[in-house]
Parts: sequence; C-alpha cells; structure tokens
Amino acid sequence: MMTATTGTYHGILTALLLILATSVIRVVESFSVSTDFQNGVHTSHPQHHLIFPIRPNPIGDNMARSEIDIGHSLSSAFGALVGSSEFMIKSSGASTSGHQLSSCRMPDFGESATVTFSPRPSTCDGNGNPTEYILFALDFDRPTEDFGMLCLELYRHRAYIRRVVCIKDLESNVLDFLNGQPPDSGIDAEFTSSEAIGDEKFGSTLKQQLDSDALAKLQKDGFVVIDNVIKTSQSSHEKLDGKTNRGKRNANARDYRTDKVAFLSRENAEEYGLEDQHDFLLTLASHLNGNLDFSLRGLSPHKAIFPGTIERPLTNPKGCGVQFAEYGENDYYRPHSDNSKINMRGVFDCRRSNGEPTTTDSNETLLPYRQLNWRYITAILYMNEGWEKGDGGQLRLYLDSLCVIHPDAVIGRHEFIDINPSNGKLLLFDSRMIHSVEKVLSEGKIRRALTLWIIRPEENGVTGEDYVLIDDDGGRKEQ
Repeated sequence: MMTATTGTYHGILTALLLILATSVIRVVESFSVSTDFQNGVHTSHPQHHLIFPIRPNPIGDNMARSEIDIGHSLSSAFGALVGSSEFMIKSSGASTSGHQLSSCRMPDFGESATVTFSPRPSTCDGNGNPTEYILFALDFDRPTEDFGMLCLELYRHRAYIRRVVCIKDLESNVLDFLNGQPPDSGIDAEFTSSEAIGDEKFGSTLKQQLDSDALAKLQKDGFVVIDNVIKTSQSSHEKLDGKTNRGKRNANARDYRTDKVAFLSRENAEEYGLEDQHDFLLTLASHLNGNLDFSLRGLSPHKAIFPGTIERPLTNPKGCGVQFAEYGENDYYRPHSDNSKINMRGVFDCRRSNGEPTTTDSNETLLPYRQLNWRYITAILYMNEGWEKGDGGQLRLYLDSLCVIHPDAVIGRHEFIDINPSNGKLLLFDSRMIHSVEKVLSEGKIRRALTLWIIRPEENGVTGEDYVLIDDDGGRKEQ
C-alpha cells in the first residue's frame, strides 16, 4: 500500500508525468458557459472541474470575514500556489462581481491549456456572495491524464488554499488518479546502463561482487548480502544533514512507519556526493539480465511487457527511481512486502525462489495471488559508518515468506535474519519477501540507505498500487 502525503516530492511527480493513465478520472458534468462563466472570460467549455466550498471561518482565523475578503484571500492564495509550481504560469487577473478571478496557463499540458479559479455564481447566497469556488480546466491535450496531474500538483501545494476552502473534491480526484495508474513497467535497463553510468564504470565491481556464487545464493535463497561494495563518505553525510527537505510519508498510521524518504534524481545524487551509489544501483538490472538464470525462480508463463523482453526481462523504474530513506532514534518500519499480494484464486501459484511450492503457513493450502506491482528485486545500499548491532535499525528479512498475505503473520512464525546496515553493504532480495526495519536505538545516530526496485513487467494481471491520503498530522483520511 502506498500513500500520498505532505512530503510528496518533485521526483515522484516527475515520474508520474511519464505514465500514461489508462483509467478514467471522474469526468465531470458539462456546465454551459452561461451558467458558471461570466463577462465573456471563457470561449470554450471546461473539460474538468473541481469544487472548493468556502470555509465559514478560515482555519486559524477567529475573526468573521466577509465573502469579498475571503475572495481576495483565495485569489492571493491561488496566486501563491501558481508561483510555487513549475507547471503553472500566471496569465491574467480580473474582477467578477466584486470577487477576484485568477487563471493560469499550463503549457506542458497543451499550447492553449488553461486553468481558471473563480467564484461559482450558481451557489450565490441571498446577498450575491458565492459559497463555493470552482476550478476549470480547459484545452488540455490529454484531458484525463493531464487533469490527474493537475490535481497532484494542486494537492502538492494545498497549504496555500486549504485554510480558506475545503479540498475534499481535490483529494477525491487525487485518489482516483493515483489508484487508476497502471503499474510502472520501467525503462530499458540497457538505457540506464549506458557508458556514462554503466558497465564501463562499474563492470569490474559487478563481476567481482555479484559473481556466480552471489547470484546462485540470490536465486536459491531469495536474497544475498555483499559487504563493502561502495561506501558513502563523511562529506556526503555532512551535505545531507539538515539540507534535504524530507517529510513523513507512507504511514497508514503513525504506528506503521516513521522513516523519512525522498526520491533522488541524478542531479540530487551529485549534489550530495552520492552519484556513484546512484549510478551503481542503476547498473544492477542490466547485470542481472545478463547473468541470472530466470528459469531457476520458476519459468514464468507470462508474456514480457515492453521494455522488458523474454531474454532481458528486468527494467529500471521511470523518473527518479532511487529512494533515499533515513531513520532517527526510535524510528522503524513494521513488517511489509515491497510487492504486496491479493488472493486471486486461479491467477498465479506461490513458489519459493527455487520453484518449489510453498504455503502461507503450515495449516493452509496453497493460495494463488495477484501482485500489486512488478517489483522483482529490491536492492538496498547502506550508508552508515560504524553502525553496530546495539544501534538497532537492522533490516529483518523473514525467510520463506513469499506468499504471506498479511505481513504481521510472520512474527513468531517465520525464521528471519537481521542485516546490519553498515556502510557500503549491498542487500538484494526478492521483493515479495516480508521484511521490517527494527527500531533505531542509539540517540543521535541516523540510519541512511538508498533503495532501487528492479522491475520485471509481465502480463500477469497486476492491479496497481492502492493509495490512501494522510492528514498533515500523520493520520489517515476518511474518504
């Protein structure tokens, strides 16, 4: 399960911009120009809209305010939102019945793409004051996909407007868009293993560290741990300290996950002196494509999906695919899987890494399941110099857990190994395996790691991720 929170980063947004949505966002009813547009401001019908009811008393404001004051406040808030977004360009401002109307251009979404934020005349009270504002999207090249991206961008900057309007309609559209996305099929691993960052740079390291013995263990046991692959320098940690604007995310509740994460572009990695670590992770899929015997993990009955092929099935994530995560004192991540499962009888058989059938536990029969994504191998590169067992923060990997539907079921029932997150250590494991991050125990120490999910896209009926929204204070929203 994934979440969208205050700390949704530009890297996530950039990655999602590369996805062509196949689901339909709630296509809204058509309004005639004469109903909700005034003074000839618009010349075409809206493709989509969002409704923003005005709060009677804005959050944090104990004084009653007039509708006109609220209108001007909203216009200013919308202007600030536009100014903070690289996708939205202010185009005009006008006055409508004493209320401010704002609009902006969205050139990335079409040559004439426009967004207008204005009072909704059809909701005016007895004094002629609207009780709702409405946002219209016009002339988008790809109305459904682009409107979904607009909703993500508005939600990303929601702090500017949420104190004076309700954003429930925006939240609903964000969830509709995210939950309608197809799984990421990735990009060609050979493309991200070009001469600049690929085998020319890391060929000898890959051959020595990920040799035939290491790959045999990965295929047989579902994981392999390799020490001293690429270490992170102290100067990188100094650059990271206090300079990354990271926020809490991915918590269904505060007792589920408490780490902080961001997704790093190549430029981000270079800024923090992590370009070698970033690039090395992106070479792994190509190396595995050329050296893994995929038949040993059970010959797949499914057709590969482009850019994956039968011969080279593994791909890298689109956009900013390398995740940076840090855990401070008392932070942890409860047992979970990076490729969650749903019982779907008759779809796919659960099998161990060696192809042998397994079960969810000793008392259950074999249950077929459907995965929520195409993550195949989780690759984690740890960054922590001088990290000892007493510092906590070990990654706990539960063995023989590929088909566990409810992650907490592994506790007390499955054997596990604890992996110390020491600097330069590389961990590769089957993304279906249940794992956790144990609580960090040392005061003043920060546990850091880089993660890349190597993808194997196939026609195996994956459903896509399930997103929920998290309140700014960390609580799950009720929709």
